[in-house]
Amino acid sequence: MTDLPVAAVLERVDADLDASVERLFDLLRIPSVSTDPAFKEHVQRAAQWMADELAGIGFTASVRPTAGHPMVVAHHPGPGPDTNTGPGTDTDTAAPHLLYYGHYDVQPADPLDLWNTGPFEPVLVDAERGRRIVARGAVDDKGQVMTWVEAFRAWRGVHGTLPCRITVLLEGEEECGSPSFDPFVAANATELKADACVVCDTGMWSVDQPAITYSLRGLVYQEVTVRGPDRDLHSGMYGGVVVNPLNLLSRIIGELHDDRGRVRIPHFYDDVIPVGANEKAQWDALGYDEKQAMAEIGLPSAAGGEAGYSALERQWARPTCDVNGILGGYVEAGAKT
Repeated sequence: MTDLPVAAVLERVDADLDASVERLFDLLRIPSVSTDPAFKEHVQRAAQWMADELAGIGFTASVRPTAGHPMVVAHHPGPGPDTNTGPGTDTDTAAPHLLYYGHYDVQPADPLDLWNTGPFEPVLVDAERGRRIVARGAVDDKGQVMTWVEAFRAWRGVHGTLPCRITVLLEGEEECGSPSFDPFVAANATELKADACVVCDTGMWSVDQPAITYSLRGLVYQEVTVRGPDRDLHSGMYGGVVVNPLNLLSRIIGELHDDRGRVRIPHFYDDVIPVGANEKAQWDALGYDEKQAMAEIGLPSAAGGEAGYSALERQWARPTCDVNGILGGYVEAGAKT
């Protein structure tokens, strides 16, 4: 990759911080709530805001319609024709083609009476660890998206271009299940093809320590219908005669794991990739205090997942189950779904 100094870019970021925060505030003021049709116009406005912002720093950007809320797709060619333009192209240099993913929609702000300030009126407040931004979307996901948009801006401001080819894909339905995402990616696979994807909708290890998330557990949903009698039955008359569908469903859920927390679904583990020794050593080096972490949520110890694994292994790699109206389960990293 082209050897460009970073120090000057970081200085530009610091010098432009106030303006960067104000640009983020402008985005946060748009109530782009994707789950409520009443906010459809605002979701569209947020998409156009993002496209305009990217166009202003040298991207070719457009708002793409879908069956639901629109996608924003933007491309930057990088420093020139000598840059690798992605897999399957004629050029082959060290500069990669990066795809950045994020979302511009937000969750509803309810309950409103728990907000000290308006959810779409961003403010800077003094907190225990310094100033922080309070607004809906500040940390999911507008704040993260704007960190790399501002990094693009600063790099371009110092060097006149970006060091590699970049594609940006922003969706407006992440908070409502991304129904348009898979069809859009499938229909535009060639355009979106890249060497690596950077996802900015993950967490940090702690307030002071960033993290690189390189793998995520999958989520498998299965709807289960248990049929019983065609009317409500009096438990005193039918309790010992007819199985209560709720009891049966509870038993099904309870039998998903054995007494050591291992998933009992046949072939569930067939394609699971075990956590490597190097990965485990790095996790151990983080200094995670399981007892303290559980105490913060009112538990004496980690109460879920498979026996024989640390809390971090169970949290990041080993499966658990969740029931939210439908029967679901988390799948280990590397498992086929």
